[in-house]
Amino acid sequence: MDKTSFIGKHIDYADTPVLWLNIDAFDRNVIRMKEFCNKNSVIWRPHVKASKSPDLALRLINSGAVGITCAKVSEAEVMVAGGVRDLLIANEIVGNTKINRLIEISKIAKVCVACDDEQNIQDISKIASDSNVIIDVLVDLNVGMDRCGVHLDKAPVLAKLVSDLPGVRLRGLMGYEGHVMGLDSDDKRDVSKDVSELISVARRNLESQGFEIEICSGGGTGNYWHSASLGGINELQAGGGALMDVNYMEQMNVPNHEYALFINAQIVSTTVPGQVVLDSGWKTTGRHTGLPKVVSHPDAKVKSLSAEHGMISVDSNHSFNHGERMTLVPHYSDSTVLLHRNLFIVKNDIVEDVWEISGSGALQ
Repeated sequence: MDKTSFIGKHIDYADTPVLWLNIDAFDRNVIRMKEFCNKNSVIWRPHVKASKSPDLALRLINSGAVGITCAKVSEAEVMVAGGVRDLLIANEIVGNTKINRLIEISKIAKVCVACDDEQNIQDISKIASDSNVIIDVLVDLNVGMDRCGVHLDKAPVLAKLVSDLPGVRLRGLMGYEGHVMGLDSDDKRDVSKDVSELISVARRNLESQGFEIEICSGGGTGNYWHSASLGGINELQAGGGALMDVNYMEQMNVPNHEYALFINAQIVSTTVPGQVVLDSGWKTTGRHTGLPKVVSHPDAKVKSLSAEHGMISVDSNHSFNHGERMTLVPHYSDSTVLLHRNLFIVKNDIVEDVWEISGSGALQ
C-alpha cells in the first residue's frame, strides 16, 4: 500500500473497514499515564502487545517511556528492527530456538526476560555465555494469577541461580496481577494492595539475603492507578490505556482516559427493519471479550458479529443509506489490532501518516 496517497486526505478517503488512531487522544492518554508515573516515582515501560507497531512504540519512548514491554520474542524482533533499543519480554522464553533468537536481539538492544524455572535459566545462561552476551533476568512471581511465576519461597533459589551463572544477570522481580483487572472498585483496590505487599515482601527477603533488586515490574491498565501508587513496583507495564477500548473503559473502569482507537465501517445492507449491516465482522473487530461499540450514532448498537458482517440495531424511524459510515470502538484492542496490517494516524479527521502493524502475526 502506498501510504502517501492517503496523507493529507480525510479519513473517509480510506476504504472500509479501516483501523485508525486519533493521535491527539492517544497523546493525551499517554500524558495522563506518564504524569501518574512521575507523581509516584515509577518508571514507565508500556506493553505494546496490543499495538504491535514500532512507530507507536517509538512515540511512547519519545513521550518519556524508559522502553517497552513485549509478550513474545517475535514481537521483540519486530520492535528492534523498527528502532527500539530497550525491551522487557514479560514472558518465559523456553527452548533453544527462541533463546537463540533472544541472543541475536541482545546483540543490538538491551533485553530483559522473565524466568520462573531453574532449567530455563540454565539454558539461557549456556547459550548466552557461549555467545558472549549477557541477558538480564527478572524472577517471575506468582502474585495470585496462577499463570506463570514462582511462589515467595522459590524466588531466592532462582535469584541465587541467576547470580551464580554466567551469561545472565539478576535485575529484579516481576509480578503481574492480571486477575485483578476485572474486579469491582473495592475488590480491585484491596487485591492490588495484597499484590503490592507480596512483591514488597519478596523484595525485602531477597535484599536481606544480599541480592540487589533494582527493578520490580508489574501493573496493567486495569489497575495501574493502584499498582503504581502502592509502593510494590517501581516499573509500570500498563500500555493499553494509551489506546483505550470498551473493555478498559466500561468493564475495568479505567479513570480519566478517552477512546483513541477506532474502526470505520460502512453500511452494506438495510433490508431488515431496525437493522443495518456493516462490512466489519469479527475478522475486523475481534470479539473474544465482547462486542465493539458504535460511537458515531448514539442510538445504534452492535447486536452481533459474523465473520465479515456486523449487525447493528438502529432506530427504524431513521433512514440509513448504503455506503453510509459508522465509527466503532473495539471491545479489546489486543484482539483487534493484530487483525489489521495498517494503522491510520488521524488528526482532526485528516490522515497524518499510516503506520505498519508489523508485529501482526508475531506469535512465537
